[in-house]
Amino acid sequence: MNFSILKFSVLTFIALSFAIQTPLARAEMISTEQVAAEQNAQTDRAKVKEFLDRASVQARLQALGVHATLAKDRVDALTNQEVAMLAQKIDSLPAGGELSKTDLIIILLIAILVALVV
Repeated sequence: MNFSILKFSVLTFIALSFAIQTPLARAEMISTEQVAAEQNAQTDRAKVKEFLDRASVQARLQALGVHATLAKDRVDALTNQEVAMLAQKIDSLPAGGELSKTDLIIILLIAILVALVV
């Protein structure tokens, strides 16, 4: 008799422990606008992080005393509206930039080759 009570108690404890650990599922409808907004927010966040990965931006951040990893962490903390505003500013920046030494050497080599061929 004691063995059956012990067995019942152990089985009840195991069943209750599984019941407590089971997460509750929630189902609700998600609109297309919500999905599109989330995708746009992820795209904008990736665009801002990609901008922060540029060497010229990282050099400018270092000159201002901001570490690049700290700036990326702050991008994660921004709201979706703030990230969208930054992404729009990045898109509106003028194209181009300064040439590196490698770019100058390649341009000079091509100019010399064209001058020799002509």
